[in-house]
Amino acid sequence: MMQAKIFISVSIAFIFLALSAPISADLGNMDKAEAQAKTKFDHIGLAEMYEKEANEMNTKVEEQRKLLQEYEEHSEYYGREGQDFHSHHEALLRKYMKAVERNKEMAASHRKMAGKNK
Repeated sequence: MMQAKIFISVSIAFIFLALSAPISADLGNMDKAEAQAKTKFDHIGLAEMYEKEANEMNTKVEEQRKLLQEYEEHSEYYGREGQDFHSHHEALLRKYMKAVERNKEMAASHRKMAGKNK
C-alpha cells in the first residue's frame, strides 16, 4: 500500500514536470523573439503571443478556482491530505494569476511599441 502511494506521488511529480517543460521552451523562444523585434509587425506578433499565453494561464486560473471550490464544498472527502491539497492549489492559483497579469502587461507594452514604430 505504501509503495503504491509513493509510486503515484512520483508519477504525479513527473507529469507536472513534463507539462511545465513546453512552457519553459516557449518562454525561451519569446526572449529570443523579443531581442530580434524591430518592426511594428514583430511587436504585434509578440503582443499576440503574450495575449495567447495570458489566455492559457487564465484557463488554468479557472481550473484552480474550480478545484478550490470543490475542496471547500467537500473538504471532508479529502482527509488529512486536504490541507496540503488546498495550500498547493492556492499557490498554483496565485502563480497563474501573476502570470496572467505579467503577460497582459507585456502584451500592452508590445502593442505600445508597435504604435511607436509606424
